[in-house]
Amino acid sequence: MRNLIVLGGGEDQLPAYREGRRLGYRVIGVDQRPDALGAAEADQFLCMTSRDPEGIAQALGPIDVAAVISPASDAAQEAVAELSRLYRTAHQPAPDALRCSVDKGFFREVVGRLGLPTYRHAQHDSIDELTEAADRLGYPLIVKPADSSGSKGITVLDGPAGLVGAIEHAWKYSFSRQVIVEELVAGRHCAVESFFADGELAFMAVTDRVITGPPAMISLSHVVPADLDDDVHARLSAAVAAICAAVGHRHGPVNFDFVLTPRGDICFIEMGARLGGNGMPLMVQHAFGLNTVEAAIRLALGEPLRISVSRRRTAVLRILAADVDGVLTAIEGLDALRRMPEVVDVQVFKTVGEHVRAYTQAGHKLGYLVMVADTREQLETAQDEALRTLRFVIEPDTRGSE
Repeated sequence: MRNLIVLGGGEDQLPAYREGRRLGYRVIGVDQRPDALGAAEADQFLCMTSRDPEGIAQALGPIDVAAVISPASDAAQEAVAELSRLYRTAHQPAPDALRCSVDKGFFREVVGRLGLPTYRHAQHDSIDELTEAADRLGYPLIVKPADSSGSKGITVLDGPAGLVGAIEHAWKYSFSRQVIVEELVAGRHCAVESFFADGELAFMAVTDRVITGPPAMISLSHVVPADLDDDVHARLSAAVAAICAAVGHRHGPVNFDFVLTPRGDICFIEMGARLGGNGMPLMVQHAFGLNTVEAAIRLALGEPLRISVSRRRTAVLRILAADVDGVLTAIEGLDALRRMPEVVDVQVFKTVGEHVRAYTQAGHKLGYLVMVADTREQLETAQDEALRTLRFVIEPDTRGSE
C-alpha cells in the first residue's frame, strides 16, 4: 500500500487523515505533540516536528510515498515542498507561492508589483529597526510574525507603549525572527477559499469574516456567500487570478484574507497556498457540495482535478471557543443543538475534564459549528438560537497564562 504523509495532527489536518484512508492510502502523520488528534487516526505516527523534512525522511526510510500534504499550516509548507522533492512525488509546489505563504513581506511585494491596493508596512528582525518603522507608520498598527499562521503572535497597538512587548510576543511564534509591523486597515474583513486548475480559477468562495476585537483579531465566524456587489466580486476574482499567475500557482487550493475599505479598495492581508484552516473546507463542502480535501489530496497524487459545485447554500461556520483558561467541567445542550434543522455539523475537540485555553489564537478553539439556511436572515436567527443552546461550563484557573 502506498503512503500519504500528512504534516500536522490537529483538528484542521484530521480530515486529510480520514480522506486519505478512504482513498485507500496508508496515512503517516507527523506532529510534535504526542497527544495530537492525528496520533489515533494515523496508520503510522511520528512524534516529531513537521518542520524537519530531512529528519522525517530519515525516520521513514526508503518507503513509497505517493503524496505529502499539510492543510491549514503555513509553518509546514516548506517541509511539504522538500519531502515532495525527496520522494519525487507527482506534485511539486510553486516556489514563489510557497514563499508568499511563509513570508508576509514578500506577499506584500507581490501585491505592490501588481499595482493592487496596498498599505504601509515594514519587516525586520531588529527591535530598533521595527521601532523606527512604527514611528514612521504611526498608530494604530498591527505587530505579527512574518511567517506564522493561525493568528499566533498578533497584537494591535493604539500607541507605542506596548511595542517592545508586542515584538517579543511575535518573536515567540516566528521561526525566522522576522516581525512585520503594518497599518491597521479599516473596513470589512472577508476571506477567500479558492482552487485553481490548469492556471484557471476553478472555484472561489468568499466569506464575510467576523473577528474578535483587539489585541488579537482572530477569526470567530465566516458566512458564505459574502455580501458583495458584482463589481467587487469581479475585481476580487481578477486580483486573485493575477496574484496566482504572478507566483506560478497554477494548480490547487489557495486562500486569502482581505479587507474591503470604505472607499471600495480590496486590500489583501495574507495568502496561503494550501487549504484554509478554521474549518473552511468543512463549510465549503456543506455550502457547495465540493470536497476540497479530497481535491487537494488528488492533486498531490498527480491525478486530474475535478472541481464541481453541486449546490449553493447560505452557510455559517462558527468557531466554538472559551473566554477563560480553565478546566472544562460540562458541555450542555449538545444533543439539542444537533437536532436543530439548520445544523449540518458540530464538532467538539475537547472532552470534559480537559484543560482549555482562552481564545487568544486559532489553536485554542473548542470546536466548529456549521449551519445552513435558505437566507441570511434565517441563518442569523438560527445561529443566535444555537449559541444560546450550547454551553461550555469552565472552571477558571491560571494554568494557561502566556
